[in-house]
Amino acid sequence: MLKDNEISVVVCGAVNPIDTKKCLKSIRKFLPKSEIILSTWEGTDVSFLEGLYDTLVLNKDPLATIFDDYRKKPNNLNRIIVSSQNGINKVARKYILKLRSDLILQNSNCLKLVDNFENRNMTSLFENRIFSYMLFSKKYDTVKNTKLKLLFHISDWCYLGLSKDIKELYNIPTVEEPQFSRYFDTNPKPFPDIHEFRKWEMSPEQYIISKNAQKVIPQLTFNNYLDLTENNIKISEDFIINNFRIFTAEEWGIKILKQEYTNICTQLLNPLDYYSKWIQIDDYNKYCNGDFPNRGYLILKFLYSVKYFENVQKHIVQIFTIKWNKKLGEIFSAIYYLIKFTPNLIRSLL
Repeated sequence: MLKDNEISVVVCGAVNPIDTKKCLKSIRKFLPKSEIILSTWEGTDVSFLEGLYDTLVLNKDPLATIFDDYRKKPNNLNRIIVSSQNGINKVARKYILKLRSDLILQNSNCLKLVDNFENRNMTSLFENRIFSYMLFSKKYDTVKNTKLKLLFHISDWCYLGLSKDIKELYNIPTVEEPQFSRYFDTNPKPFPDIHEFRKWEMSPEQYIISKNAQKVIPQLTFNNYLDLTENNIKISEDFIINNFRIFTAEEWGIKILKQEYTNICTQLLNPLDYYSKWIQIDDYNKYCNGDFPNRGYLILKFLYSVKYFENVQKHIVQIFTIKWNKKLGEIFSAIYYLIKFTPNLIRSLL
């Protein structure tokens, strides 16, 4: 178990008068002996945060280019790299906990996270595996029941690891803009994409992880997020399981304050699409000669292959998570899909 006096907490991102204050206060509350470094942008008013951090880093904003023409969303990749690099360069302690400025700690669970995967192979870059967050650590993306394989997609919302490992993780160059975020303006997509309005070469998560993978696998050529060769798939899975462990929000003891993410119910996420514990065990056994029993993965793989299972799961979870005035409708929906699911289950078992 880590001790908070061994940790430098690097908080990166734009400052919000409410959320950032809550973030820093939660760190002071649950990791009182930790060093806190706030890395944000030049010209930011931080007067209301006085006493809540130990070191302030003000960075020149590299700005961001729109990558999604439908939602008009900016690609913050260079901002992530710049604020992270400059923040972690101020670290004086053995371990780094890197957080977004709109995350809060709800307890000190992060000190209890443990890597129980003993084996690693030659694709190991870091001295120890880095701990990351499950939401947006994805193997697949799904839009309207169509799946897209995602490579090198490990969430950058929070990391915990040896300081030298986190520094190595961010030892990567920034990208050239607008070329990176407008990549598919000038390059045809190789096949129909579930994200037709996305123009970037790849997501920030994929850029960070693939650039690190190239350090130990220099022959890796990952040209864009649709470059889904069998070799790239293997390298992605191999590199991730040898260099990262992924934990849920509950295991981390963290909560996101950003409005568009606060209502995400993790129980509704398909554990075969994300780096759930079952996926990690399966990849660990495959690439690291592990021998962890993984019956849960086999059961889940079977259930998710049966038509209407996801509908049943969704409505049962909603019964226990939504407001009382909507529960009756969810109960009827759960019964309806359970009736449709049952004969399909029987046929699959037979």
